[in-house]
Amino acid sequence: MLRLTIGRAATEQERAAFVQGFAARERPIPPVLRGLLAVPSARALIGQLSDHLLVAARHTEPDAYPADPPALGGNLFTMSNGPPLGFLHFEKCGGIALTRWLTQQFHPRQINADPYRDLAPHLYERLDNFAPYPLVWGHYDLALLTRDDPARRIISLLRDPCDRLESLYHFWRSVDPAQFDPDLAFAVARAHRWPIEAFLDCDDPLVLDLIDNVYARRLTGLYASGAAVDPLVADPESALNRARAALDQLAAVGITERMDESVAHFAACLGLALPREELRANVTADNYLTSGGFFRPMSRPTRSAAVQAALEQRTVLDRTLYDRAAARLQQCHAELVEPA
Repeated sequence: MLRLTIGRAATEQERAAFVQGFAARERPIPPVLRGLLAVPSARALIGQLSDHLLVAARHTEPDAYPADPPALGGNLFTMSNGPPLGFLHFEKCGGIALTRWLTQQFHPRQINADPYRDLAPHLYERLDNFAPYPLVWGHYDLALLTRDDPARRIISLLRDPCDRLESLYHFWRSVDPAQFDPDLAFAVARAHRWPIEAFLDCDDPLVLDLIDNVYARRLTGLYASGAAVDPLVADPESALNRARAALDQLAAVGITERMDESVAHFAACLGLALPREELRANVTADNYLTSGGFFRPMSRPTRSAAVQAALEQRTVLDRTLYDRAAARLQQCHAELVEPA
């Protein structure tokens, strides 16, 4: 049974663990399952299978609602007893890699199951109550994450604003044109139609809220969509002050370029064990290898001076916030590694 479960001959330690688990009577489950759960390699496989079954049963219409990948579905063999946590996930900041680690600290039923968590808050209104969920994550904004539970601890991960925005543009361009409706995925369609300088020169409020000072907008809830005058244009200093104050209220902030330090900071702040492996996921250049045709291979040209200027113009406020977060991480990491 053990060999057929793990797909190979068991080691001596694994056989001993199976025997011990089989003989134990503390768990009110069949002996064979007790034995398998006592072997780490078998337990991991059973957990993955359970994740698949749970995700498949999560929706009454599975074809209409894309399920979370099992790696982001939580861990059936744990239950978080800590304070509620929210992850403010900015696109192209390494958030999926971080979320793979975070979600493993929570049972699947402790995680909000929003099938449209990839839609920005100004594009999709969410009326569900997030308060019952110990973990809430997605491309939300700070107001939404704390709406139903003001005491929820919020963490986030920031990347160099110019690099993040350029990466987002190329990520959208890497989506195969046959895989999206250009009327619905209007920003992706615009990235396909325009070179990056023209793309960044956009004046459509719905697109601006996706590419213009996104850190500042989602920390403050100040969007161009629906406003007579873009509030970041009308009073940028006030918007920046509000964004700084919001950033300082977050429980922890990491930096993508310093992922190891960031994860160590998150783990210490949240009382979690460090991940066993280096966090890395959703790399645009590699997406086409595992996407089943959703993405296409793309080459990225060298960034010109004109592109650099256009990127900087779209990220003036975000640059200040990023630098502030980087300084905060440096101080927190120094305190973390300081000898006792």
